Amino acid sequence: MNSMLQHWGRDARRLVAMVRRTRGRFAAIVGPTYRGVQYLWHLLVWSRISAGRAGLLPIELPAEMLARKGLHRAPPRLTVQGTVEASVFSRGFAEVYALLFANLQRADLLSSYRHAIPGPAFRGVYLWDSAFIAQVWRWWDRRVAQEVLLAVLELRDGDRLQHVVTEFTRSIYTQPPLVAWSAMEIARCLPRDAAVAFIQDVYPVLKDFQSWLETHRRLDNGLYAWAHPYESGVENAPRFSNRDESVMRNVETMAAPDFSSYVVLQLDALSEMAGRLGLDAEEGAFAAKAERVRGQMNALLWDERDGLYYDLDAAGIHVRVSTVASLLPLWAGVPGPERARRLVARILAPRHYGSLIPLPSVDRAERCFEKDMWRGPVWVNTAFGVIQGLLRYGYEREAGELAFRLCRGVYGVFAEERQIYEFYDPDALHTKDLRRKQGNWWKALTLGRGPQRDFVGWSGLVNTLLIEVLLGLRVEQGRVTLRPRLPAEAQGMTWVLSLADGGRLSLRSISPDRFEGSWTVDGQEFSFVTALAETVDLGDGWC
Repeated sequence: MNSMLQHWGRDARRLVAMVRRTRGRFAAIVGPTYRGVQYLWHLLVWSRISAGRAGLLPIELPAEMLARKGLHRAPPRLTVQGTVEASVFSRGFAEVYALLFANLQRADLLSSYRHAIPGPAFRGVYLWDSAFIAQVWRWWDRRVAQEVLLAVLELRDGDRLQHVVTEFTRSIYTQPPLVAWSAMEIARCLPRDAAVAFIQDVYPVLKDFQSWLETHRRLDNGLYAWAHPYESGVENAPRFSNRDESVMRNVETMAAPDFSSYVVLQLDALSEMAGRLGLDAEEGAFAAKAERVRGQMNALLWDERDGLYYDLDAAGIHVRVSTVASLLPLWAGVPGPERARRLVARILAPRHYGSLIPLPSVDRAERCFEKDMWRGPVWVNTAFGVIQGLLRYGYEREAGELAFRLCRGVYGVFAEERQIYEFYDPDALHTKDLRRKQGNWWKALTLGRGPQRDFVGWSGLVNTLLIEVLLGLRVEQGRVTLRPRLPAEAQGMTWVLSLADGGRLSLRSISPDRFEGSWTVDGQEFSFVTALAETVDLGDGWC
């Protein structure tokens, strides 16, 4: 019986995939009708209903509810005590996982894997959203994290990973190539054999995707250009368009610092994967390609006067607008130490990127800064990338301070408005001043005038930042280490994190740079005292 159902499921998915590809009468009539009804229902009705639930989804997820989606462990649980705002962290942390669960889709006609939607209004599998969502799942259920990525690969169009796929539609574009980076982050957490098995599943597809990018998105100078602003995920950024997208720049010949940085991350991940599989020649080839892209970015995209990386147009002229894309080369390890220092100085400066909720999408000193989508608000995914860059260059104290303010901002807005949002105001713990492509009537009709709610497409990364950057937990092949980076603002706070796999961490700031705590697993407790960004080996056998 089970084999018959599996066979039927495969046939049904093939039919749906065929319909997506068909250009005949059925696709011309039934497809748009279905899409139109579904689109209007989710955007105009269900997303409003969901957004208005004001936190009614139970944060305590019962075992029977989890089992419906194949989950057998409760999510990580955080308790914070010691200050007036401590409970803000606990409540926001729990809400992220409740929404993460709500947005997880069971295997269906779209995909044979469990897959993730970013929020109620976005009913599809999105490429870079899935890469980030998998990083939130990684601390709850690593199998779900894998499936979220495998769904993206399953829905590829030839060798191209698609921007978005729904039951009856597909995109002609791609999106930031971050699945390889995300997959490697997951693989490091797995036992050795399980990691190799996962890499064997994803490596050939991701290798072919890299070849596709080299053929279709690489410029003659060796750098990468978006085919359309929508591919970048930051579509109404001032480097690409005006606020309502009524005017868009032709970006097909414009070398992009964000795209090129993402490609470097992909090449680094592919090199590491090849090494894990014993493919020494391919490991070296991908590493060499990554270095060539880094070299070209430094040669062509760096502006010495401004100390930033800019887009380069076909005439060889920099597009001089300071956005978060100018900072993302840090994540990919592109700049040398002095250039990195200049980028970090701008990141920390309050008049540029060091706002109340840090790392706005556009430099606050730019004339084009405004609180409209990618023209100024904070997006957690790109902020996450910049913080990863700070860690890469050893700015651990600074990474902790920014991560703390980012988490406090997202959780603080939840405390005020009972929602997790798509993007945030860099200057306030509310969203009343935020806009969505103001002047674009279609976006206002379909997605509303402000940020989407119940959105964990990447906003859920605050939980990952809290676990990995602030508390400093890391797992590699079952071995756990701790490297706390809680800032001085957290002094007096006690953090207790209970992980899905059974480990329990207790950590307390006893001075601005000193911590004491304990790690408990399998009934064994280990106590420690440590310093800021000092590594503590908590042992193995936990995975």
